[in-house]
Amino acid sequence: MKLKSIISVMLLLMIQLCAWAVSIEGTVVDKKGKGLSYVSIYLKHHPEVGTITDINGRFKLEVSSTRDSLIVTLVGYETVFVDLAKVNTSKSLRITMKDQPVILHEVVVHVEKDSKKKKSKREERAEMQAFLQKVYDQVLKDFPSNNVNHKVVSDLTATSDGKVVMFDEWIGEILEIRNYKAWDDSIQMKMELNKRYLNQDFKGSLESYNPNDYSKRDRKHVEMMDVNSIKKIQPHKIAWELDVQKMIYRFKSDVKHWTKVDKDNHTVVLTLTLTNKLPGIYKLVRKLVIAIDKDTYSIMTISERINGEVNIPFGYKLTPAELAILNAFVLDQDGFEKYRLKGFKGTMCRNTIFRRQDGQLVTSEKNFTADGYIVDNKDHKIVFGTKVKTKVLSVQTKGVKPFSATELKGGKFQKMSTPNH
Repeated sequence: MKLKSIISVMLLLMIQLCAWAVSIEGTVVDKKGKGLSYVSIYLKHHPEVGTITDINGRFKLEVSSTRDSLIVTLVGYETVFVDLAKVNTSKSLRITMKDQPVILHEVVVHVEKDSKKKKSKREERAEMQAFLQKVYDQVLKDFPSNNVNHKVVSDLTATSDGKVVMFDEWIGEILEIRNYKAWDDSIQMKMELNKRYLNQDFKGSLESYNPNDYSKRDRKHVEMMDVNSIKKIQPHKIAWELDVQKMIYRFKSDVKHWTKVDKDNHTVVLTLTLTNKLPGIYKLVRKLVIAIDKDTYSIMTISERINGEVNIPFGYKLTPAELAILNAFVLDQDGFEKYRLKGFKGTMCRNTIFRRQDGQLVTSEKNFTADGYIVDNKDHKIVFGTKVKTKVLSVQTKGVKPFSATELKGGKFQKMSTPNH
């Protein structure tokens, strides 16, 4: 019996050792053939097994079986699915990704003159109000108050002056707890695996902070940037939050800021544009672009874009803690000894693509980008950028219960020493 047990254990070990014998190598490129860096590549049925491409678009991945598919994702590009059973894994793969704008393009149409009587402003507004109400009524049907659980893989890339300072891949479940009567929906994030890469210069800056060097008032800002506490930051949650119901409810009565255009025979595009400005000081433009199915009034996609520009005439003097945080993002150049903030300009875009399941609309994919720069009184700029792409692998709409406090504390954190590990 002992001999049989030993043989069984040896066989199991051999099977496990051989299980990871398939090595897949390749390159991910755009339509012009240029290598794409920091593309996320993982297995469809085992998302914890994955990698990202290096600065030349190359990758290498060990898999246990070819009875699976690769999911290849990057913000701004269409997701690519590669069936491993149909490819020759002994040869290098070449995967081409097509552009996919994060935000819907504005629809431009040419209106032909006809003999019909032109509608008055009052009639146009009444028509728009009626249409918005129908959309909102359908939203309540498409997004009922049941809880929804999403199994996701979410990738974040943060850059400073064009160089990647952080790549973060979050694998787990996002649960939407809906309570429309109280209008206080909340999001729970249960982590299974969080993989993170930090640029060595950026990591060194974070590790150099000593909270005791700063005043009590500023200490909490520096503590937020500590290498250990940065794990608690959930940028993927910020990227996820684009609540359709609240958006429509809040703005459906603001008729004068909406426009409605027929994109084709099946789609109507609603656009809401809101502008806040103080001449010479700041300007903020917020735009919602919603694609609506003409026949059902259901939302197909929703996009949000915010452009902001701020000018401070005499500049804003940063505290030592704020200065330290900014210096963490300055790579390959001397840090600032004194810094007076003169201005800021940035753009944030996020969108959600929906699909129908169990008689309601559920999220298929979410994208988020933020980029811009800050400038001092000597016109020195720090350029920054963030991209997040969240791919939903599966959705559960029935019998979903909130996570317990114990479940929310679980998960594994893994450091990546280089981008393609």
